[in-house]
Formats: sequence, C-alpha cells, structure tokens
Amino acid sequence: MEKFIRSFVFVFLITILSNISVYAKDSIGSYGSKSIGMDSNYLFASLDSFFNIKDTLKNGNLINESINFATAPPTVTTPIYLCQNSPAVPLTATPSAGGTFRWYDALTLGNEFPSAPIPSTATVGTTSYYVSETVGGIESPRSKIDVIVVADNGAVILLFRCDPSQVLPADKNSSVMFDWANNPLINNNSYNYSYSIQGGPIVTGNTTVSHQQVFGMLPGQSATLTLSAATFPCVPSQTITCNVPCGSSTITPNFPVIAPFCSGTLAPILSTISPNGITGTWSPAIINNTTSGSYVFTPNPILFPCATTQTLPVTVVPLATPTFTTIPATVCQNVSAPTLPSSSSNATPITGTWSPATVNTSVLGPATYTFTPNAGQCVSSPSTTVTITVNPNITPTFTAVPAICSGTALAALPTTSNNGFTGTWSPTLNNTATTTYTFTPTAGQCATTTTMTISVTPNATPTFTAVPPICTGTPLAPLPTISNNGYTGTWSPALNNTATTTYTFTPNSGQCATTTTLTITVNLLRTPTFTTIPTTVCENDPVLVLPTSSSNIPAITGAWSPATVGTSILGTSDYIFTPNPGQCATTVTQSIAVNPINTITSINWTVTEAFVENQVLTVVVVGNGENLYQLDDGPFQESPVFENVSLGTHSITVQDKNGCSSSVTVYNVLVIDYPRFFTPNNDSYNDTWNIFSLQAQSNSKILIFDRYGKLLKEIRPSGPGWDGTYIGQPMPANDYWFTVDYTELNIPKKFKSHFSLKR
Repeated sequence: MEKFIRSFVFVFLITILSNISVYAKDSIGSYGSKSIGMDSNYLFASLDSFFNIKDTLKNGNLINESINFATAPPTVTTPIYLCQNSPAVPLTATPSAGGTFRWYDALTLGNEFPSAPIPSTATVGTTSYYVSETVGGIESPRSKIDVIVVADNGAVILLFRCDPSQVLPADKNSSVMFDWANNPLINNNSYNYSYSIQGGPIVTGNTTVSHQQVFGMLPGQSATLTLSAATFPCVPSQTITCNVPCGSSTITPNFPVIAPFCSGTLAPILSTISPNGITGTWSPAIINNTTSGSYVFTPNPILFPCATTQTLPVTVVPLATPTFTTIPATVCQNVSAPTLPSSSSNATPITGTWSPATVNTSVLGPATYTFTPNAGQCVSSPSTTVTITVNPNITPTFTAVPAICSGTALAALPTTSNNGFTGTWSPTLNNTATTTYTFTPTAGQCATTTTMTISVTPNATPTFTAVPPICTGTPLAPLPTISNNGYTGTWSPALNNTATTTYTFTPNSGQCATTTTLTITVNLLRTPTFTTIPTTVCENDPVLVLPTSSSNIPAITGAWSPATVGTSILGTSDYIFTPNPGQCATTVTQSIAVNPINTITSINWTVTEAFVENQVLTVVVVGNGENLYQLDDGPFQESPVFENVSLGTHSITVQDKNGCSSSVTVYNVLVIDYPRFFTPNNDSYNDTWNIFSLQAQSNSKILIFDRYGKLLKEIRPSGPGWDGTYIGQPMPANDYWFTVDYTELNIPKKFKSHFSLKR
C-alpha cells in the first residue's frame, strides 16, 4: 500500500512539475527562453526533499497525516550564450520572496560556489551550473543553467534598415517595418529584439524571420528597435529608429502675433497650449521685456509628433528721448520765427505739444521751450526742453582792395570777415571793369549783407615806330625801352639779325598798359646761280663773255671780275660775281678750266685667252689727254677695262673726257667663247649648239663626243651647229664633250671642254 501511495505521489509531482515547466515556457519562453530545468533522476533521488510524508495504517487503511511541499526551485534563463573571450558577469536567477541562492557545479553533491559564479569565456563549449533557493530553512531542488561559449566567426547583421515598402497601404500611417538580411553564419537565423514606441514600454521577443513590424503607432511617432543574434552573442547588436510618416496629418500651432510693447513694461506670458490645442514648450520660456527677439514653440513630440514648430517674433520698442534736428539753437533778432514741430526727428517720430507754442524772436537772449509727448508712446521722460537763443544782427567788415589795372589777377575775396562772419560774394570777380561786390552771410549767422567796390583802370597800348626790313647779317640797333606814348618796359626775345622775328614789349609793373609786338623782317641772302656758264672750255675757243644777270628768279644783277674768259692759256681760273646793292645776295666764285685739244692717234685692244670663264677686254689708246670708254651701246666709263664680256663681235668707242676732240669707234672686236648648254626642243630659241664666235675662221673644226669618247658629230663654226641627234635619233639630256681647232692672234690653238644638252 505504501509503495502505491509513493507511486501515486510521484506521478502527481511529475505532472505538476511538467505543468510548471510548460507554463514557464509558454508564458515567458518567447521573451527570453526561460524554463525550469530539472533532471528526472534527481526527482526520484530527492523525493523526500519535496515531501515530508508521514504514513500510518489504521484498520488496514493508509492514512495520510500530512503532505508538506518543499521550496520551489528558482527561475533561471537557460541556455545562456556568450562570445568567446568576451567579458562575463556573474550568473543570475529570479528568487522568491525572502529566498537566498546556493550555487553548485553539479546536480547532486558536487562543489558549492561561495557566490554566483562568473562563467569563463576562454573555451568554446557548454558548461552547466546549478542553483537552488532556500526559503524558511528549506532548500529547493537545483535549477540547471547551461552556459554556451560560441566562437566569433565574423557574422554580422546585414542591411538593417527601415523598409516602408513592405508596409501595406492600410498600415502605412500606423506601423513601421524593420528589415534585415539573414546571415548564414548566424545559427538558425534566430534573432532577439526589443523595441519601444516613442520612449514607451520596452517589448522583447524572438524571431527567425528577417523582419519585424511594429503596429499600433500614430502618424509621426517613432519606434526604436535593438536587434541581436539569439544564439550567436559574437554578433554586434544594432539599433535603428523608424518613423511613421505624418503625411497629411501635419499641423501647425496657431499662436497669435504678439503686439509690440515698450521696453520695461510687463511682458506677455507664453502659453504652453496653442489655440488649436497643441501642447509643447517655448525657447526661451519667458519673454524678455527689454530686448526684441524670436521665440520658438516646440510641440510635445510624443503627443504631437506631426506638429511643426512655430516662431513668434517679439518686438520690444526701446524708450526714446525726443530729438528735434530742425529746431535751430540760435536765431537772429526779428527774423521769421522757426516752427516748433509736433513730431520729433526720431526714426519713429514722437508726437506731442510745445509750451510756449511759438518762438519769440524779438527778445534777445535764451528762451526755454518744453515738449510734452502724447500718451501711449515709448518715451524715456515725460517732457523734453529745447533752448533757443536770439542773437543781435552785426555788419561784417573787410579790408578794402586797392585799384588794379585791367587784366591784373585778383585774389579771391575772403569768405570770412574781419569780425568772423562767413559767407559768399557775388557777382564773380571781374578784373576788366570796376565792380561792386555783395557779401551775403551764411545762414544761421546774425549778420547783415555788406558791399565792396574794386576799381579797375583800363590798359593803354604802347606804340613804337616800325623797323624796316633788313638783309641777313645786317646790324640791328637796340629797340627803345620807352614807347612813343611814354610807357617803359622790356623786349623779348633778344634781337636776331638772321631770321624774321616778332618781339614782345612787356610794360614795367605799376603801369596800366598792355603788351605789344613788333616784327622785324630779315630777308635771307640769296646765292646767285649761273646755269649757262660752263665749267670747262677748250683751248683757242672764242672768248667767253660772262652774263651780268643770274639764273635765279628773280634774277640777281651784278658784275664779274674778270668779265670775260680767255682760252689761249691752259689751266683753271676763278671769276668773282659781285651782286649790285639792295638785292640781299652773296658774292659767288666760279672756276673755269681751259683744256687742251686731245688727239687720238690709234686704238688697240687685248682680250683674255679664248674660252676662259671671265673674258676681259682692255682698250689701249695712243694720244694725249684724258678719255672715256664705251663698249657697244653701254655707258661711258673712265676705266679702259671691261670684264665678263660676252662672246661674239663688239665695238669700242673712245672720246675726250672734256669734249675737246671728236670720239673714235672701232669694230670687229672678237671675244671667243662657247655656250654652256642648249635646248633642242624646236622652240626656235637655242635649238642648236655651235661656237658662233669663230664663224670668221673658216678653217676652224669642232668635234663632239659622248661621255665615253664616242665621236657623235663634226661641225664648222660657220655651219648651223649640232641639233642633238646621232644617226637621226635624239640624244638624251646629258653632258657632251667637244674639241675645237682655232687661231688666236695668228697662233693655232686647240681647246677641249663640255656642255649640257637639256630637254
């Protein structure tokens, strides 16, 4: 019977403990995997630890006198995952009221820890710890805690973000979606999360999907979610905040504008509830009653997440003292009274009244006028006073300006009088006529107008007797320093008897006279020229009578010394022409040479050897006198030598250099040479090759060869020449050689060279 009872109690306890375990898992397992761990063997071995059973048999029946339940085991979290080599903290459990923990390293017996053990994270693997709870001296069964140390494999939470695209349209204004990517390195892709809405209570949970949607939110609210790997503690947790869009739910506080108020007066109080019911705070919270500024209302972000801020400008009008820039400090006696304005000159005018209301300018001395501002204006004092002084009128005094000559520079009249008044003069200064000038004092000075007269004496013009024209170099008498009408002065520039000059007379200072001028004409000396007088004459020519009028226009007349040129005596003589007086002309000297008659007895010539590159022709004349030489129709030259003479027949002309004899011409002057090339292209120009300069030598013979020495043609200088063919065929463009037999100065000669055929 006793065994039956024990068996029944055992089954009963198993059922209760199983229910406790299931209840704990169902109620909190999804929020932290909490469960009560209990070994079944331990249950059998410790049955008396759960019960204190006193059994008696009476009349053959088992009577249960009492059943005392033991202390319940503590609630623990198991398993606990830690990252390898991460810092660890002491283990914890949830006690009952008044209970104390005892920690062990085994389910039964084993070692007891003096305090909650700190797990080691040095080694990857699972370590089990046990904890019991003692209440009222009765120790509970031991609860098991598995600590699992996991190695860091580099896993991270991927792409953790807010993803409104996954929110259904119906939930867009009441929920947010947190989304991330599953990482194959995280065991079972199991994640723990905790979130709060707008700082509200924290909600925890576990999920194996890669997203978490939070519902029950208002437009504009935010939710902050922290995500970690449930079974992989090495993965860093991540936290982000997602917001529900406000959309059309945005509202703006509607506090009314605060009217400007005077500095120092009582400032309005800022309400923390707007007229449209939005609560919040102000920054600054209290209006400063001395300085203008802006005040920002920030709605309560929890109650009104979709409300915008509102800024209220507050204008504090500073206290001002009325100022009056149009009221003069002084006025002159009996002038029109200045008007006392009813508005001040401040940027913001202050209105008010004056006492007395008008200014009295008839009484000399200072007077006080009081301005009282109208009510309701930001003024610093109840009244303001202005003092206006009435001054007597005084006449300005000036030093008189002495009389001047017309045109004399006048210094500007002083703009400050001798007694200190400033002002202006009119009209403009005039140094050509006597004028009266009026001085008008500057406004604001108690001074009357005054006048000053400046006398101007007209200038006379000094007169002088004209100086007649002179010839260049004729002495000039000094010009008079006293004019015909009695004015003294000086002349400039200095006298010049070589060029026409205008001289200026400047009267001495202190005389009312103008400058005047005097021009002295200086006629340039002309040089007589005689184009009809030869520079040479020939011996025994007729006597030459020299002309008495020059070739100038107009002509210059005069006389020669000697007056005629004799031709019987050879040589050069000088003849002097003296102009008649009054013509501004210089004397001239003319040299005339009497040359002898030149007789040319004979003309010979020499030519450089035939065929040389530079043919030089030299003329030899027998006779007396100096000669000029001409080759063909070229210019006459003094040298009898002609260089680079072309081949062929030429003429030579010799004439007397002074023209005192007739010229002599010789012909048939032969220069022998050959053409360097020819062009047989039938253009009638240079179509054949020959030494035409030897045409007169009928016995002369020319042989033409190619470059290899082959005889191509034999020609005569008197013939048509070579046409560039051989046996009727055109020869190519090339160099060809020739030999020629000829006679020069009756001496037989042979010459060899080459020429070019060009096509």
